[in-house]
Order: sequence, then structure tokens, then C-alpha cells
Amino acid sequence: MCAALFIGVTLSAIASAQSVAKVSDQQLDSLTAPIALYPDPLLAQVLMATTFPQEVESAAAWSKTNAQMTGDEAVKAVASKPWDPSVQSLVAFPQVLATMASKPDWVKQLGNAFLAQPNDVMDSVQRLRKQAHEAGNLKSGEQQKVVVAQNTIQIQPENPQIVYVPAYNPAYVYGPWLYPAYPPVYLPPPPGYGIATGFATGLAFGAGIAVTNALWGGFDWNNHDVNVNVNRYNNINVNNRISGSASTTTWNRNANFSSVQNKAYRGYDGARNQAMQTFESRTGENLSGSASQRLQDIDKGGFSARDLQSNADYVNRDNALRDAGDGDGARQDLQRGEASRSSLASNFGGAGGFGGDRFGGADRFGGGFRGGGFGGGGFGGRFRR
Repeated sequence: MCAALFIGVTLSAIASAQSVAKVSDQQLDSLTAPIALYPDPLLAQVLMATTFPQEVESAAAWSKTNAQMTGDEAVKAVASKPWDPSVQSLVAFPQVLATMASKPDWVKQLGNAFLAQPNDVMDSVQRLRKQAHEAGNLKSGEQQKVVVAQNTIQIQPENPQIVYVPAYNPAYVYGPWLYPAYPPVYLPPPPGYGIATGFATGLAFGAGIAVTNALWGGFDWNNHDVNVNVNRYNNINVNNRISGSASTTTWNRNANFSSVQNKAYRGYDGARNQAMQTFESRTGENLSGSASQRLQDIDKGGFSARDLQSNADYVNRDNALRDAGDGDGARQDLQRGEASRSSLASNFGGAGGFGGDRFGGADRFGGGFRGGGFGGGGFGGRFRR
């Protein structure tokens, strides 16, 4: 009875931790405001990268140290780094990484929102683009081409091989802000990156960045897909290519990745080895080697089936009953689950919303798009969470 009760409490806590309150349109607009007017390919890769906030910090530090490197050259220089390809791609644009590094909590919040509500995030971008266009601050020019369709607004580099990163103040560029309780996040241009006049009331651009294959992302706005140009991607990511003959595929954040290096980087090997050692210390069963070898060891008398069953029963009982009489521990589990479930929503709450540095969130999402299509299912299908 106690064991069943304890297991139920634990599962309830886990379920609570996995449930996240939906972020409102107003809150999303506040989050996406600093980047909604980026060119589509760059915006797609920025959104992908926000789902790897710790790696963004590492890439920003590398970019700061290697500030003279931009474009494809910089991306190739970090090919051996254990970062997601979307993060690697941003070293082509030091200004972007420096801006993201200035507000790491915003990166986490936006990444969590993009994982949980990708369609809503894309809709938020379109809402803001329409507001900027109606305010007269989003239009075609030497740096970009703005394509206004019936339901969407696309922004593309005027020259696909020269990319200009816009700088703007969301408080002005979108016209009167519609949600006083959730003011737009403001990311000023980082020190050392000069911009042209016009920043105060519209879009301003600094020096263009020459690229060939560093930009491979994009959108199918009507279908809420985040796309990847396979040819460009493979040309720049020679160590992590997408298989298949399709010229375009769809980004999948939660795909499995098969690289031993990447597994070790994310703690996979360490956690697995620790679990194996714990099991061996409790049962005496050595999990190293193949399953067939372990079966042969059993046949040779290393363990009998009865011994294994006895040990398994002990382990199960130990796991199920551990802390079963600890009411305070069970309550703490529930409290932690409830806190995790409401963390995203609470970080949006209250007047001021996103003003200043009032952000929270955590990098709770694993996976990546390094395996699969990159070696076993990395891309494919619609955007999946």
C-alpha cells in the first residue's frame, strides 16, 4: 500500500513537472519583438539556436575571442565544437551572438516557448511584421527585400550572399505598443558594432556579412514549418550532413543524435555509467559487455535465474519503498513538480512583464538535430516537439 502510494505521488510530480502553462499571444509578442524583423533565414536559425541556450553562451564566448572571423569562415572554424549546427551557424554573425549573450534568460524563455508553441511563435512574428509594415518601418531597400503576401510577410536579403542584421528599438518600430503590461524586450546593439542612422525610429543596419552557405534555414509560414536548405547545410556542415535526396527538409528539434562526442558532451555516457555502477553494486550483476555475453555468464554459474529474480525483486522493492514513509519528501516532490509546471507562466506574470531582465525559465529540453537525417532521423516531417 505504501509503495503504491509513493509511486503514485512520484508520478504525479513528474506529470506536473512536464505540464507547462501556455504562453499568451501578448507574452509571445514581447519575446519575439527583438528579432521578428530579422531576415527569414537568419531568424529561423536564431530560433533553432535558442533551444540550446548553454551552447549559445559558449558560441558567443568563442565569437568574442575570435571577433575577426565572420561568415562561412567562422562556421567552418567551429565545425569540431560539440554545438548544435544552428548554434554553430551563428558564429557567422558576431553581432547576433553578442546581442543574445547580453540577455541569456531571454534566450532561454524564447527557446522554451519555441519548443512548446512553435506555431504560436511564428504567428507572433507575423503579427509584429504587419504592425511594423503598417507603421511604415518595414520596407524593401538595399539591404533587404520585403515580400507582402495575403497572409504573410517574408523578409529576404536583397543579395543572398550579403546579409545585413537589422538593429531597432521595438518600442518605436512597431508603432504604439499594444500591450502595456508586457512591454517588448529591448536588445540594444552591443558595444563595438556600429549602425547607421535611423535606429531611433526605424531599422538601422551595420556592415553586411558575406556568406555563401552559413544561412540554410527558412520558413513555410502558411504550414508553420521550419525548413532547411539541404544543399547549403551540407556544404557548410561537412561533418554532420543530412542524408537523402530532398533539396529541402524540415527541422526537428527532438531528433535523436548518434555522435559519441555529442552524447558525451550532454552527459549521456556519464549518466549511463553511473546507473550501471549503481545496479552492479546492488545486484552483483556486471552490465558491461554484450547481452549474449552476460547470458553466457549466467549459464556458467555466475548467476542463476533464481538469483537474478531475487536481486531484481530486491532492487524493485528498494526503489519503490525508498522514502515511502517520508511524508515530507513526498510533499517536496509535489511542490517541485508544481513549481516546474508553473515556472514559465510565472516568469511572464505581473506588470512590466518582460521589461528589463525579468526572465526565468530553464534549459529543460534535450535532444538535438544531430542524428537521424544527419545520421538517423535528424530531420523529417513537420516541426515536432
